[in-house]
Amino acid sequence: MADAPIADLASLDREVARGAASLARWRANLARDPQANADEDPLEPVRRVAGKATWEALGDLVPSAVDVPLRDALRQWVVALLQARLGRDDEVAWALAASEPTLRYAGEPPALASWRQAWRGVVSARSVGDARLWLQTAEEAGPRLAGIARTRAGKRLEIAGRLGLAHPWEAVVPATRDTLRAAAERLLSATEDLSRATWKPVLRDGAGPAGVLHAAVARDAPEGWPAQLVARWLEETFGVAVRGVRPVLPPLPEALGAASFARAIGTLGFALRVASVARATPFALGFEPGARAEHRLGFALAGLVADPAWQTRALGVGRRAEAQARVLARTMLLDTRIEAARLLLTDDAAPAPADRFEELGERVLGSPLDARLRGAWPASRDDLPARWVARLEALPMVDGLRERFDDDWYRNPKAWAHVRAVSAVASREPVEAGPLDAHVDVLVRAFERALG
Repeated sequence: MADAPIADLASLDREVARGAASLARWRANLARDPQANADEDPLEPVRRVAGKATWEALGDLVPSAVDVPLRDALRQWVVALLQARLGRDDEVAWALAASEPTLRYAGEPPALASWRQAWRGVVSARSVGDARLWLQTAEEAGPRLAGIARTRAGKRLEIAGRLGLAHPWEAVVPATRDTLRAAAERLLSATEDLSRATWKPVLRDGAGPAGVLHAAVARDAPEGWPAQLVARWLEETFGVAVRGVRPVLPPLPEALGAASFARAIGTLGFALRVASVARATPFALGFEPGARAEHRLGFALAGLVADPAWQTRALGVGRRAEAQARVLARTMLLDTRIEAARLLLTDDAAPAPADRFEELGERVLGSPLDARLRGAWPASRDDLPARWVARLEALPMVDGLRERFDDDWYRNPKAWAHVRAVSAVASREPVEAGPLDAHVDVLVRAFERALG
């Protein structure tokens, strides 16, 4: 069957949707079994919507005023799919390297482990000492993975340059690189003292970065959670939210601590936003490559676990509700600061020098990370800029829902009807420095109230 003409935007949109779905499936399969999926090319069947020629043709197209938003949204998706198609080999190389059990774990019993197993060991270890051994295991793989990351970053920059973009992030979220980086710097600076005071008890015994990451699992907030983390618990806890929609959840994480439940709740928020987009909505208008709207709702829901009132109402926690909420707020502060550091350290256009990596490691985790991890951890993500903006937008979104529907908005059917209505189409609103800085300040004040 011959390709439909570029001017047939509806047909092109269906192709983009197929390409995005195929890419997402392949990435999920690649993460589970790199060897079995390394040879697959998920975008070859829809190569046309992952090519420069289509991007240029869409730019030259002059559609009716009604179709301009769809034309522009399709261009954004074509860039994202083009980056993914040309970066496929680097994704495969990373996945294979991260899954190879060639690293030496020096604990009891000694064993060979992969990069992924080592990082899982850091958070699942029974003791801080064991977590430290797992982190040392991961450090061995750093230089190899950092090399793959440098190759990938160079390729992404080259592709963006050929398309006339100033930076690869422009295809993911409508914000300049400087705006995003400035917000990350602002948040790190504004939460510096709070973070230091919050993690001081953990670092007092010389636990170092491994101790902080191990504590962030929030095992010391154990009350009210079920023994196992399953989809049914999420559906029962957020029954009003799932009423009338069918969110599709990926495999949920093992319940290592309270943070595992927060992560799963965020996954439900992401899936709820996906399910809120009407089937009649053109794919490119309903969804963005970086999933900004999905991540925003995910962060909004996940943040509930740090609310003592939610702990009481949803989990039935009594006097320990405030203490548990504080433990989870501590984890969220760390997660937010790691994400800010990730944005600064994995910028395709500005690889972090050694002293910058050392500085940010100490600021975020209490002491410098091993130099071998530079360029490998924290790892870059295609959706990083959208995730960062969504994280900063989530609390203002929740504040608006509270003002309109009260503190227990998450239990109000009208609130969820409102959420679905405003989530039906991706807004693609430009991200300006002033409002983004204001969002940072709102988030900082919330952390200060929760942890100060």
